[in-house]
Amino acid sequence: MSATVRAAPARYLTDVRRSPGQLLLLVLSLWFISNGPVAYAMCPSFALGSHMTSCTVLAFGFIPVTVNGWHALFHFITGVPGLFAARSPRAAFWYGIGCGWFYLVVAGLGLAGDTSVLHLMAVDTFGNWVHAAEGGLCITAAALTRRAFR
Repeated sequence: MSATVRAAPARYLTDVRRSPGQLLLLVLSLWFISNGPVAYAMCPSFALGSHMTSCTVLAFGFIPVTVNGWHALFHFITGVPGLFAARSPRAAFWYGIGCGWFYLVVAGLGLAGDTSVLHLMAVDTFGNWVHAAEGGLCITAAALTRRAFR
């Protein structure tokens, strides 16, 4: 039993390295998951609508980062399935397509809504462009993964 448990991380990494897209999706998923607790620590508010609160800090002294609890949950919830999907080329492909388009839609809603997405998730202009880049990277990873299961 313990040998099987010890071998699991090696098997996981072997599976994930079958295509560059799977590896990229693993990195993106870890990035999304790490953003969740960091954003929650910055601003744990889950208020809605007109009561929505947000917190803005300057990362590296000049990059504004605006978050709230919903933003933290958004990143965490989109990252966890990626850890599972990255093992299989087909699952990684569909996760990359779905997550990529989801991030692009959220970026568009954020740009249209100024300081929030549907009066729920706190964002800023820089964060909206980051979400667009993350969505683009997910779709790129899906394209790189597609070749692995043709």
